[in-house]
Amino acid sequence: MPRITNWTRESRAPTLAYRNTKTGARAVLHRAPDSYAYKWRAAILVDGYPVWSRGFETKEATSFRDTLRDRPAPELACPECPNNDVIVGQKSAAGAKVKRWFDCLDCGYEAPSKIVYGAER
Repeated sequence: MPRITNWTRESRAPTLAYRNTKTGARAVLHRAPDSYAYKWRAAILVDGYPVWSRGFETKEATSFRDTLRDRPAPELACPECPNNDVIVGQKSAAGAKVKRWFDCLDCGYEAPSKIVYGAER
């Protein structure tokens, strides 16, 4: 199996974690809480903002690694303008659910994450 470009493994068990050598993004495949629909959860986080997430019934490390191969340098980019320098804004909470937001300084675009997490500590 070929190497994963720009990703180095940080840990293998119980959580499979990778760090991007160019952007500093983190990728994690971890056991989800019992209340989640899937038993395993994978996510790619850029500056703490989730840019990709998926649930799995089993610990599918091969599918997770294939996703990392497709994304050698994930970064936050504004969908409205050509600005790649967006910042991660505040968190909003509704009950036990937490969403993260990001803001574009050039055009003022704001977007919530499509991924909703449980309560954060």
